[in-house]
Amino acid sequence: MAELLHAWAIAPAAIGACCLAADRSRARWPDAAASVLMLVAMLDAALTRLVAPVYWAALLIACAMALAAWRRPRGRRSEAHPLPETGMAVHSGLGLIAMAALQLGMGYDPLAAASPAASAAAHGHGGGGGLLLAVLLGGALAYAVFSALLLVRAHRSLDRAQLACMGVSVVLMAAASV
Repeated sequence: MAELLHAWAIAPAAIGACCLAADRSRARWPDAAASVLMLVAMLDAALTRLVAPVYWAALLIACAMALAAWRRPRGRRSEAHPLPETGMAVHSGLGLIAMAALQLGMGYDPLAAASPAASAAAHGHGGGGGLLLAVLLGGALAYAVFSALLLVRAHRSLDRAQLACMGVSVVLMAAASV
């Protein structure tokens, strides 16, 4: 069931990436690159697992930091290059962080951690699988609520489509990690 949910999470992510690519009114190539990176990480995690989840998580977090650095104010901007909308900028960065966390959470196998050797090692140290799951689900829910709030405030149809797709994708990936 988890594999099916994960596969279904790829569809809205791909639609969101297409909406972002179709948005020609603003120069948003860093967002498009981040969206493609998230999509490739999701495809790898669902289909091939060529790259370990921890490496995908590190790459996604590095991309979030690069995106934030790219968007930081650099003095005065011309009218041809206005500052991006704050909500969409924050949403993209948080989406990268959410996907990184879900990559790590979905790479965690609670059954392997419940093996006798792991169980004996975790007995005195608290395991933490339930806490990880609670944090992942709480973060995914918070991201979905943030997406919904931005969705209500968005005026452009491509922005609304991207917000809805990213929110749905994160919720489906979180459900797959349960």
